Amino acid sequence: MSESETPDGAAVARELESLERAVSALLEELDALRRRVAEAEDRSGSLKRTLEASGVRPGESADLEKRLTELTEDNQHLREVIAMAREKADRLRGRLIVMEDESA
Repeated sequence: MSESETPDGAAVARELESLERAVSALLEELDALRRRVAEAEDRSGSLKRTLEASGVRPGESADLEKRLTELTEDNQHLREVIAMAREKADRLRGRLIVMEDESA
């Protein structure tokens, strides 16, 4: 259509509807991106608080790895202590059963 022709009302309406759909889709995408940004900021804040609570300064991954290694070693040691305590408890329970049988 040349510039001198009068635009068809129906064609203009279709173009406006198409434009409205495109703007609506963009607004929905913008809302989705805003939600994702908010979620990412929440996660980032949570991770920062976790790092601060663990005694590791943000940005110092070497400290984080060292702290993680220490915690892993402590965890293993505690598991060993618990295993030994269970063994001792089982032996004591066995002795108590024998003593109860002998006293009966």
